[in-house]
Order: sequence, then C-alpha cells, then structure tokens
Amino acid sequence: MARQLTKASFSALAPETLAAIEAESTVQALREANFKYEAKRHDLEDKFGAALAQLREQYLAKVLEIHGGAPA
Repeated sequence: MARQLTKASFSALAPETLAAIEAESTVQALREANFKYEAKRHDLEDKFGAALAQLREQYLAKVLEIHGGAPA
C-alpha cells in the first residue's frame, strides 16, 4: 500500500483577519508616531523652557534696574 504524504495547504487569510491585521498595524504606526512626537516635544520644551526662564530673569533684572531697584 502506497503511503500518501499530505502537505498542509495554506489558503489566503479571511478578509476579516486581513482587516484586523491592517488595523493593528495602523494602530502600532500611530503609537510610534505619537511617541516620537511627544519625545521631541518634551525635548523642545526643556530646551526652550530653560532659555525662556533665563530671558525672563534678564528682563526682570532690567525692569528692576530701570525702576531703581537692585538687579536680581
């Protein structure tokens, strides 16, 4: 008796499965984009926040000097 070998056949995925995979990929891509945006935004806030604080101190010192107070 001849032995018949069977191979697993892989059919195309169901449309629902493909849609779920595509949606999951979209969500993952959006999460990555948001993470990069937030990280860059925080970096910029830190960088320019420090520069803004320094500028504010210089301005207030000048205002105090103009009004006759001691500079900060």
